[in-house]
Amino acid sequence: MTRVHLDRILSICGILAPPMMIFFILLAAYFTPGYNHITDTVSKLSEQGTQHPGLMIAGFITYGMLIIGFSYALYLRLHHGIKAYAAWFMLTLYGICMILAGIFQATPGDKNAPLNPEGIMHNVAIITSCISIMTGMWMFAGSVYKKPSWFGFTWFMFGASFLGLVLSIIFAIQSEVPAAGLLQRLFYLVLLIWIEIILIWLYKLSFQEKV
Repeated sequence: MTRVHLDRILSICGILAPPMMIFFILLAAYFTPGYNHITDTVSKLSEQGTQHPGLMIAGFITYGMLIIGFSYALYLRLHHGIKAYAAWFMLTLYGICMILAGIFQATPGDKNAPLNPEGIMHNVAIITSCISIMTGMWMFAGSVYKKPSWFGFTWFMFGASFLGLVLSIIFAIQSEVPAAGLLQRLFYLVLLIWIEIILIWLYKLSFQEKV
């Protein structure tokens, strides 16, 4: 298999990641009685003791694996420079953290409930995933801003990452802000749109190379 073919396959995997994650969230929410998309976070769908945690656990793990493929597709395209390597590492770390967020379930109860060890590991994975995806976006923007094939994407990426940062800060102080679920979804929406646009463009660029 040539590098171009592998690049296309991994790009398709990444393109599937955002709609796959949305599908699992909606499916798990449908089978979780009393779940509210406005007030409840995504982690609540896989928390310990819930009726069907396996649905969202599968969602986290599947999404994480597809993101790892996405990060390697970017590496194949930008396999040079410190920023390109940093972007690959941070995006891969993001995918690994999402897998861990599925393996370790959230602590049951509201946000004021005491955390158990598994819940702590889940929260650490989620927090690390947020930091890594934001850093990966900045590193990727810095690695392509001089490339003609990515013209215009730098400001889009910086804008998306800044908006994501603002939303993540607001979500981090959710104890003082209502509608935690809605805020988290807005944050995820920014990330998923960024991933989808980058990968569609990456897939298109693969056809400009000789197989």
